[in-house]
Amino acid sequence: MLAMDRRTFSKLLSLLMISSNQALGAVNKREKIIIIGAGIIGTSIAYELSKMGAQVTLIDQNFPGSAASGSTFSWINATYPKKPYPYNFLSQLGIDAYKSLEKEINLRIKWGGSLEWFDSDEDQAKLMNEVNNLKKYPRYSAVDVVNEREARVLEPGIDFKNKNIVFSRADGAIDTIHAINLMIENIKFNGGSVLYPCQFQGLKYTNGRLSSVETTIGELEADQAIFATGIDSGRLLSIDMMKPSTPGIIVTSKPTENLLKRIIVGPGVHIHQQPDGRIIFGEQSGAPSSHLDRLSNKPKEFPSEVFAQDHINRIFDTAKTFMKKVEDLKVERASIGWRPLPRDGRPIIGRPDGLSDIYVAVMHSGVSLAAIVGKLVSEEILNGSTNLLLKDFRPSRFN
Repeated sequence: MLAMDRRTFSKLLSLLMISSNQALGAVNKREKIIIIGAGIIGTSIAYELSKMGAQVTLIDQNFPGSAASGSTFSWINATYPKKPYPYNFLSQLGIDAYKSLEKEINLRIKWGGSLEWFDSDEDQAKLMNEVNNLKKYPRYSAVDVVNEREARVLEPGIDFKNKNIVFSRADGAIDTIHAINLMIENIKFNGGSVLYPCQFQGLKYTNGRLSSVETTIGELEADQAIFATGIDSGRLLSIDMMKPSTPGIIVTSKPTENLLKRIIVGPGVHIHQQPDGRIIFGEQSGAPSSHLDRLSNKPKEFPSEVFAQDHINRIFDTAKTFMKKVEDLKVERASIGWRPLPRDGRPIIGRPDGLSDIYVAVMHSGVSLAAIVGKLVSEEILNGSTNLLLKDFRPSRFN
């Protein structure tokens, strides 16, 4: 099914907004709102709030995009793993929202879809079953099963091993740091502030209402605080809502000739090429269990060059089994991104029970959902409303 046009998309969001002064309360647009965490989710929320006239301050303990957003595969998708249906539908709207954002801030998005297959017959059968289940949804992102000959027309440099391939036509990819920086430029243009390094230390209340956020650079006046703090969200809010995070290993090549047109979701490794020529490799299953002891303290960089090279070699060796010219690539960097994993796999978006001045937004699919989550969260906060699109993702489910 095709993506809806911008007018239909906006109308849908409006219809799904329900006035409610119970849980949220109407918020004066000139209230001071602190967003904690300048990853793709926090920055998108801050950007949308600044567009709507809020007094926004975005803070990060290191620098924008320094955590998971800086080491991500940067894939925008609404494919079969996004389930149940409310999660998948939100991801579909995420694609539509990115098409709006693309025009608003001149964001580079490489559209063209993704091609996915597995080596084993068992995994292939599961993939085809998942696609059939996806097509039972009331609305789903355009998906087809193509044969090897058809797939080679779409992506000549890939050996599909005589498999059937799932072609998800609507998928795209971004440079996440570029997207964050563009939104920050607009936040500042709209009168907002971005502070880093600035580490969250606590909340201060006066007469039962939030009055400031305590940080390493002092107290920041605040009427509302939004936690977009990834793997630290459960700890900071004292809510048991996260599973232990896992390391996502990303290898980025130096710019090279145009080798790929689309996102390749191959056996063991995901690959796409950015507009500037860099190729991004994401390890499908994360670091092997034999390496987890050396990553137990969640380092943001590899403990040694030798350790990093082990991961690069393994990822490249896997990619060589189906992609040409991998051996010619020069590595720019290898990085570790600690992926936020909500306890039940679904996004966590909303106000924790009993915390009327606090909002949380944390999810595994941060890149896919950032554009739509920014829109929906900012509208809930500033319009004093609740949105039916988010009812399945509230933190209250962990009570």
